[in-house]
Amino acid sequence: MICINLLVFCNIDLSQKWGDYARIFSLMNAFSKLGNKIFIVIIRPESKSPQISNFKENGLDVIEIHPPGIMKFKGKRGIGKYLNYLSSLPTTSKIASKIIKDHGIDYVYAYMPGIGSSLPAMRVQSKHKIKFVLDFADLHVFVRPKKVTDASFQKADEIIAITSYLKDDLLKRGISEKKIHIIPNGVDLKLFDPAKYSMNDISNLRESFGTKHLLVFAGSLQDLNLIIDSAKDVIEKVPDVKYLIIGDHRDPNRTRDVWEAKVKEKGLTKNFVFLGRKPRDEIPKYVICADVCLDSFPDEPYYAAAHPVKLLEYGACGKPVVATRVTETAKLVQHGVYGFLATPGNGAEYANYIVTLLADKEKREKMGKEFSSYVRSTFDWNKIAIDLENVLKN
Repeated sequence: MICINLLVFCNIDLSQKWGDYARIFSLMNAFSKLGNKIFIVIIRPESKSPQISNFKENGLDVIEIHPPGIMKFKGKRGIGKYLNYLSSLPTTSKIASKIIKDHGIDYVYAYMPGIGSSLPAMRVQSKHKIKFVLDFADLHVFVRPKKVTDASFQKADEIIAITSYLKDDLLKRGISEKKIHIIPNGVDLKLFDPAKYSMNDISNLRESFGTKHLLVFAGSLQDLNLIIDSAKDVIEKVPDVKYLIIGDHRDPNRTRDVWEAKVKEKGLTKNFVFLGRKPRDEIPKYVICADVCLDSFPDEPYYAAAHPVKLLEYGACGKPVVATRVTETAKLVQHGVYGFLATPGNGAEYANYIVTLLADKEKREKMGKEFSSYVRSTFDWNKIAIDLENVLKN
């Protein structure tokens, strides 16, 4: 068996354990279980003491680097953020060189193009002549410095795209198809397995919300407009219902407080429960409580390209979903089989699908079972890690 030593650069915020976190730490954990060795270097833009921390995260060796104390540029966004990343590069290069010397790295792997991820990876590629693998997970990349983005796509020896939408986007930009590989997101089937949880505990948790019907959204609070705007129509037909919203967002315009304020403005407070961030290992029990799980992507390229981890987690727990008909979500959720897909922005249609499922327990259970079977047979992180290993070995 050939062991692959992988040096991973990313700028994951460990306080936000949603899609990006799951992609890196679940995939790399599964990859390590194949006998490979992973070294993760997280580069963050905010100042922190100590500047360098060593720890374990999800069973993986992690070094987290912050800007040096003498270099403190204001802001997590824009120029300040980029300068903070740049100020960390000398430290990052020194640490990377030591890891390479001590362990002999086969590939340097960057999660997304960016100053805090692919730029140090390209430096390692150039200095140490190590192959560079780029994980391309969403279209937010194109708001980052264009020079870094373009160079990352061109210099990467292999590019991992999570969806065909992203692959097509790369092809339009003139990137060689030979180096593009589609490896989707996955789900932790052990963590999101209803069988491992006490049904008595789940029943007690559900009863604590004091409602007959429970709708659950668990993830980054990107855009809850459709969920909130359609809620009045749902509540009029199914008064004894509550929306359980788990998560938050780093964007000040999309935080839990912002969405709670919108709910209050619409007079729906008694039907919504915002729990904020929860430890990742607590999420499954809330999902298992649900009658129906929700997603609400608008019709925009960023969302069309996404492969939502939350939907895989819903499916693994055997829950039907109501989501929106955007490109990659429509490939994942078979309409009328695993749940329903509404037209983005169509609150009446979205509400109608929720009401339909709440009124039919048999349909809910059948759809949830079908969705679970599909997710569990297709999106196991352990299977996806083998796909990554095959790309690197071949």
